[in-house]
Amino acid sequence: MGTLLFVQNGIGFYSCTGTMIEPRVMLTAGHCVEEAGNINDVTYVRFEADALSGIGNYGSTSDWLAAEWMAVETVIPHPLYNDYAEFPNNYDIGVVILESAYYPSNGFGEIPALGFLETLRGQDRQDFLSVGYGRQGTLPPTEMNDYVRYKGNVRLLEVNSYLSGQGSQSARFSNNPGIGGGTCYGDSGGPTFFQDTNIVVSVTSFGWAKNGNCVGNDFNFRTDVPAAQDFLTGVLAQYGD
Repeated sequence: MGTLLFVQNGIGFYSCTGTMIEPRVMLTAGHCVEEAGNINDVTYVRFEADALSGIGNYGSTSDWLAAEWMAVETVIPHPLYNDYAEFPNNYDIGVVILESAYYPSNGFGEIPALGFLETLRGQDRQDFLSVGYGRQGTLPPTEMNDYVRYKGNVRLLEVNSYLSGQGSQSARFSNNPGIGGGTCYGDSGGPTFFQDTNIVVSVTSFGWAKNGNCVGNDFNFRTDVPAAQDFLTGVLAQYGD
């Protein structure tokens, strides 16, 4: 997994999380690569666990980014992503295309078979692993100065979220309030893995944030639905290894 820093419509930097699924292709959320119909002005990617490491060794942020972050060729949102205008079908998925290849030590993320989450209906509790560079802190989560990759277990609550409509694109996961292990700002686009595999069943899309605190539930864009798989098939045909 890696982190993104990016500028959208002249404003930034914003941050998100992503997963390498091919040597130059990073999977993330649509809102991490496009806003108001415009793709990011500029995007940088890094794979250090501590995303801010080394920043004090440079005279400017631009020097640090040029030296220690990977350059991006382009970013591609789902063609139907439109800033949640089509909610509950939000098409919140996108990719980042690196200028040069990167091979993660723990392997590439894998896209599940079509309808994978549907096969888990009626089974006993299924644990998943969410990973991201989002806010960390006391419970409920509060913003801190660290910008470090964390992971936490979550539980699948709904295969088709009631917020997204029956048979649509989002799954709902627990955010484990009072325990930890959910997602928050900066985790957007990050993967939710099935148990201890590299299968990415969804990417973090949005969640409840009460008074700035991340509590409640996470809503993720499923990667096992036709909207995601058709999009990724087209991207990988052009940019895959």
